Amino acid sequence: MKKIFITGTAFMAMFASVPAMAQDNEEMLAQLKAMQAQMASMQKEMNKLKSQLAQNKPQAVKSEKLAKLEKKVEKLAEANTPKAPENDVKVSLIPAPKFETADGAYSFKIGGFAQIDGGIFDDDVRDRPDGTNIRRARLNVSGVLAKDFKYKIENDFAGNASALTDVYLEYAGLNPTTITVGQFKEPFGLETLTSDLFTSFIERSVVNSFSPDRKIGAMVSSSGELKPLGFWTAALGGFGSGTSSTSSTDDEARDITGRITLAPIASKTEVLHFGVAGSHRIPDASSDSFSFSSRAENQMSSSSADLSVNTGTISNVDSVNLLGLEAAGVYGPFSVQGEYVKAMVNRSSGVEPNFDGYYVEASYFLTGESRNYNASTARFERTKPTWSLNPSKGDWGAWQVMARYSNLDLNDKTIHGGELRDTTFGIKWLPNNYTMVTANYIISNTDNFAVTPNDDPKIWLLRTQFDF
Repeated sequence: MKKIFITGTAFMAMFASVPAMAQDNEEMLAQLKAMQAQMASMQKEMNKLKSQLAQNKPQAVKSEKLAKLEKKVEKLAEANTPKAPENDVKVSLIPAPKFETADGAYSFKIGGFAQIDGGIFDDDVRDRPDGTNIRRARLNVSGVLAKDFKYKIENDFAGNASALTDVYLEYAGLNPTTITVGQFKEPFGLETLTSDLFTSFIERSVVNSFSPDRKIGAMVSSSGELKPLGFWTAALGGFGSGTSSTSSTDDEARDITGRITLAPIASKTEVLHFGVAGSHRIPDASSDSFSFSSRAENQMSSSSADLSVNTGTISNVDSVNLLGLEAAGVYGPFSVQGEYVKAMVNRSSGVEPNFDGYYVEASYFLTGESRNYNASTARFERTKPTWSLNPSKGDWGAWQVMARYSNLDLNDKTIHGGELRDTTFGIKWLPNNYTMVTANYIISNTDNFAVTPNDDPKIWLLRTQFDF
């Protein structure tokens, strides 16, 4: 309740400043009108001089004097142009409220997104209930402090309890190197680092089960262009537990994670991307245990009983080492992407299993758009339709078709967590920049070590999402 009161007070104070801003705008308009009048007078004088010079002077002299006069007029115009005071505030409402000082040194933006899902199961061995789900419902504030510091605070309200996702402060004054402190995604995996808003399919592949995801820590990252090799990025960070983790009775879990990428080609319509990532993960000292599990690429249920494969608790774990390889390519409307991840478990006693997984996906924009690759972050971002939905003009937004095959093998030595193989087909509709509708059809297949042995359901998923 206290948080709500503080937030409400801040918004009331913000909107209370609107009348003062309006008064400043009136003064600015008056200055602009005065300047326009002065410029009109100078323009009239210049035209008169042009006429005189054309009648009385040779062409060479005329050109020289006109050039001097025009330069003088430009200087007078620049000197008389009113400059916005440093405390002036620019306000934007597209696509969400944003307040920014004229020099860009301070800003405050409100954002968020929601994803509403529905699922129907064609069951095989075990019954899975059809249903609906608010997959994500997030609100965030972000902006700039003193020009070089960027911040973001985001909370997810989906499910039975809210949870913080991103909470970090980033120092960007060492461009292109940045230092980030707080809770955010560890630098591991192209699919994991791509925002939930911009992944190709409704859910990430089964390989995502290995990714460390969001933790509290500190990271140094940098990027640049190394000719003739192309664009590169590098990131390295140390992390503890996340805000959603329960307090440990001993040393908390900790990770050291890094990622390096290279993009020999990174244009608007053509991309070639390669990457490698590694993570050294030490479990919570109070348990010294680890586990890996996955569903058949859906999140219609949070119950552990609905898992497809699961190693269960692996005890006496000293550490887990992850190795990830990634590649992606874009050629006009066509794109391909794939990753391979291997997890190596080190134990103080007992067998030391190695697990792995991979996926390969391809997509094609029927309407000609290309996936949007950001070379400075080495991940995919928002694709904007060439024509937004406008039936009266015959415009129907952007349409994309996708296919993916993924495999997760949690069987090794005496650990039998099962093997999961998913084949997914999808179609995506983007009516405009900020809305999306996606349909996926998943054909799932498991082995006899799965949670439900040899259970091969087929799943229909539909998602509607919007962001601002």
